Amino acid sequence: MVIAMVLTSNRAYSDLVKWMRSARPRGMNLWLRARRDFASSLMTGTGVLGLIGLLDPESFGAPQSDAFANGWPSTVLAGLLVLCAIVLAARFGRIRRATMRVAEPWFRPLYESPAWPGASGALAACPAGSRARFAVAWVWAPIALVVIACTFSWSTAYFLIDAILAGGRIGWGQPLYALGFALLSAVTWRLVEVRLATWRLATSIHREATQGY
Repeated sequence: MVIAMVLTSNRAYSDLVKWMRSARPRGMNLWLRARRDFASSLMTGTGVLGLIGLLDPESFGAPQSDAFANGWPSTVLAGLLVLCAIVLAARFGRIRRATMRVAEPWFRPLYESPAWPGASGALAACPAGSRARFAVAWVWAPIALVVIACTFSWSTAYFLIDAILAGGRIGWGQPLYALGFALLSAVTWRLVEVRLATWRLATSIHREATQGY
């Protein structure tokens, strides 16, 4: 009887994974999506950290420097911030839609997804342990990887801002660190893109099965 329960549980989880994989968009260019997400996170990090560096240069290792009083590096940094602001403003509609799509599965079930009936039914047939496994692998792990990818890209932005405020007087290690963090961010984005493609559906059926709407 125990063996039959285990087999049934494994079969339900296997069906759930199949339904989730079927929900992935056809012909996804994962590297293209990763480059776009990396660029967006890098630009956001550059804007936020650049504003901090402009208003408080001491936080970037420029002792006894006041806001806007660091000579031409402050002017270059201000120009970079203006450029970031223009690009982000041009993408405001896309950013707004993306934010709404991220928030949507927390507030309503995604019944319009063709995989919803099969995936939600398979999750309902899973025991508590398999549901927890699904939540970790398909809901929370992608969120954690996004945070890690953004941390890497913001680290790249930090070294960029620091180099500008230093007037280019930096050692060879700083560009290598910046490049290394950029590569780590891009690779992390690439790894998470597969799960991000179905994250909204996974979050929706998980909430439906555990808390309801």
